[in-house]
Amino acid sequence: MTVAADIMTREVLTVFPETPVREVGELLGSHRFGSLPVVDAGQTLQGIVTEEDLVSRAASFHLPRHIAFLGGIVFLENPHRFEEAAERILAMTAREIMDMNVPAVSPETPIEEVASRLLGEHLRRLIVLDHAHHLLGIITRGDIVRMLTASGQLPNKDDVHK
Repeated sequence: MTVAADIMTREVLTVFPETPVREVGELLGSHRFGSLPVVDAGQTLQGIVTEEDLVSRAASFHLPRHIAFLGGIVFLENPHRFEEAAERILAMTAREIMDMNVPAVSPETPIEEVASRLLGEHLRRLIVLDHAHHLLGIITRGDIVRMLTASGQLPNKDDVHK
């Protein structure tokens, strides 16, 4: 029986609670990740920061209203408020925006359960933790697909829905 430990990614890029959001955003973008676990110095999971967390912060402030006039732009409100709001968000830390409710499994969790949770709970990833909540790895939907295709066999649709 295949379990989470068999297919999880063990080398997981993480951030600390004190990591500035600006750095979190740069890491997410440069590595093309959808999330980063937040851990303390002992690798104990504290939370997770996702792209959604950053996008929701960006959606909370609005670009200054403006009009085009004679080939230029006339701001109808102070554009510095936008810049200040953006700077405040980027100056925040991972602790301030992380989600502390992190879906997780143990390394012994059967892959069938992992796959069921990913689909049933509409998750993109599951964190793998030991009994003391230390980060051991991460499993994504892609890991499940790679496991199935590496074996050369995808289960047929009837077997999956039994």
